[in-house]
Amino acid sequence: MPSSSAYTQPPHIQRLLQKIQRDPGLPVDNATTPFWLEPVVPHAHHQSPALAKTADVVILGSGITGISTALHLSRIAPDLKIVILEARDLTSGATGRNGGHIKAVPWKDYGDIKRALGRESAIKISRFRLSHLPALLSEAAALGEAGKAGLVRQVETLIACYDRDVWIQDKKKLKEFLDDMPEEQGQWVVHEDPSDLKNLGLAETCVGCISGRAGAAWPYRFLGAVTAGLLQKEAISLETHTPALSISEQPGSRYPYSVQTARGQIQTKHVVHCTNGFVAHLMPGLRGKVCPLRGQMTVQSVPDDFPRYGAKYSWSAIWDRGFDYICQSPAADGSLYFGGGAFHSGLENDQEIGNPDDSQLSPQCLNHLATAAGKAFIGGTGVRIAKKWTGIMGFTMDGLPIVGRAPRQVSTRDECRLDQGGEWIAAGFNGYGMVHSWLSGKALAHMILGRDSEVRDWFPLQEFACSEGRLGKMSATDFLGHYGGDVTPQDSAAPLSSKL
Repeated sequence: MPSSSAYTQPPHIQRLLQKIQRDPGLPVDNATTPFWLEPVVPHAHHQSPALAKTADVVILGSGITGISTALHLSRIAPDLKIVILEARDLTSGATGRNGGHIKAVPWKDYGDIKRALGRESAIKISRFRLSHLPALLSEAAALGEAGKAGLVRQVETLIACYDRDVWIQDKKKLKEFLDDMPEEQGQWVVHEDPSDLKNLGLAETCVGCISGRAGAAWPYRFLGAVTAGLLQKEAISLETHTPALSISEQPGSRYPYSVQTARGQIQTKHVVHCTNGFVAHLMPGLRGKVCPLRGQMTVQSVPDDFPRYGAKYSWSAIWDRGFDYICQSPAADGSLYFGGGAFHSGLENDQEIGNPDDSQLSPQCLNHLATAAGKAFIGGTGVRIAKKWTGIMGFTMDGLPIVGRAPRQVSTRDECRLDQGGEWIAAGFNGYGMVHSWLSGKALAHMILGRDSEVRDWFPLQEFACSEGRLGKMSATDFLGHYGGDVTPQDSAAPLSSKL
């Protein structure tokens, strides 16, 4: 429960604090249908004739993190018996509902991370995020023709700002980042001249733009191709429409954990939680530490004279409050994949924080998105919403993912020895899953197999760790204050163990 100081907060902050603390439950059955999920990939509803009784590893979630974990486990240990459990269709969660970006904006929060964790950690996290684009391009290329369907491509991203005060701060953030990471000099370019902004197709209200490298993709198709290859391996099974209902310990057993589903139990050595915004359902110690946040996405049709830049650009539109994210179809239709609107109406009106229901749309976000293209782009007034859906992201209270072994304080279940098995987590990607998830899955696969030393040089092991010390410092009031809430700071966050 929230601490007593939470009740000194304004009523809307109290409401949000209570939502952050809730059990997110399981994903709803009747979710909105994303544009990305049509047509369905071949294994979208895959189930084995009978559920396996035992497994070496059970992975919860078939998004990019879960599939990456399975793939990299199989590359290291091909005979490992792996079962992937999915509550709905294959990749039907956040990965199949996002904006199509492979986009790190490392300078945006670089200074905050540096002040919280130190310069070395901030640089390591930035490099980790930036490494995802070449990694995903390489994986897509290795798939051959099947990989081309995922449309994984490199683009130039334009981070356009429409508020002068925010723009001044963004330039300072970029300078601090480049001062500490000189190898990124020249990779990020500031555009302020009105004629330059006009040539980039940005509305005259744009006060400045920072361009850099990024990627765009059709993640559902990409992962559909990866999964097709995985399922050719006899040791790997995918069980869609088979949510994990509970987990219990099996003391002294060869298989220390039992995962209960509606189709039966699986005894396993390892349980891997890759459920992002829903992770706190089976990890009670993460309630108030990781919360769902509903995002609104649209496809918007464009007029005939609107530029077709989908093979070249992606965009962010930074407003005085909140931001939007935009990709464009590289095909002739030029449709915009346009998401955002969160926080635009202020936290006093927010309906998205702590909301795990993607069966409903967000009227507030849609009101903003209906006119945002006209405010962001020259010629954008003729853009119209053609398709709309929502998806559930996972946000941590300190803004960084949680990746690693889960202690008892988080799972509320006794831990076993590392050589026997364990519970693991990779979740809480804060809306930037495509520049955290794939390589988090790779790192987690190594950790599960006791090969931490092989990822130490490139993965933020300590910074992303699921440690009691880190979680005990997380503050929901700090989180809301970051997004513009009128929040009374708490003296300190209570130790995690005192909240169980």
